[in-house]
Order: sequence, then C-alpha cells, then structure tokens
Amino acid sequence: MVVQPQSREAQNLRAAINTREQQRDALLSLARGCGYIARWDCVSRNAGSALEIDSSSREARHLVTLAMQESALASVQAVESEPSPAPDTRDINAHH
Repeated sequence: MVVQPQSREAQNLRAAINTREQQRDALLSLARGCGYIARWDCVSRNAGSALEIDSSSREARHLVTLAMQESALASVQAVESEPSPAPDTRDINAHH
C-alpha cells in the first residue's frame, strides 16, 4: 500500500512522529537538568523513558550510560567513606 504525502494517514503519521519527538525532547531536557544537579536516578529514569520512545537517540543512550556510571561511582565512594568498625579491644584473657 502506498501512502500519498497529503493523505489523512500521512498527516496522522507525521503528527504522531512529531508528538513522540516532542515527548523525547522534553524527557531529555529533564534528564539533562537532573544531571546538572547530580540526581542520577532522575537522569536514568527520564533518559530511559526517552530511549523507549526513540531507541535511536544517541543522547538518551549516553545519558543512561552516564547515570549508571555516576551511580556506581557514588556507591563506591559511599562505601569507602563509611567509618571502619572499631577494633575489639576486650582482653581475651579477662574472661578466663
């Protein structure tokens, strides 16, 4: 079936694509904003949604990857900054 460029079907298709592109762009904008304040869960969620809308979006893929890397880095830093447990200083001979 060939769709004529000015047919109602072609116009509906263009409108649907335009709407999805606007949704993708809005989600990417939110993801970028979250990235500026290092809210990596927000970046991941919004960029992931943008990627669902447009799986070819390089920016969405980049932001998802960046969010994963930054979240992993933050987790490692949090573990490293936790205080070590105090050593057990009880005298082992005191109990005998």
